[in-house]
Amino acid sequence: MMEMSDYALVQLASERLAHAREVASRRALVASVTPRESLGVRLGGALVALGRRLLAEPAPRRVTP
Repeated sequence: MMEMSDYALVQLASERLAHAREVASRRALVASVTPRESLGVRLGGALVALGRRLLAEPAPRRVTP
């Protein structure tokens, strides 16, 4: 096997580290992006919440002394 000079080893290691950092950066970016819900899903959730509020019993009134 051919021997590598120190310079070539450093260059090879630097390239591999740069590639590993790039891959890690891309993975972190993908992990940080949360999928957005569609308008229909959000509207449906809002309607369900509104319906629950409308069906809820009103809070009992406090009697002040």
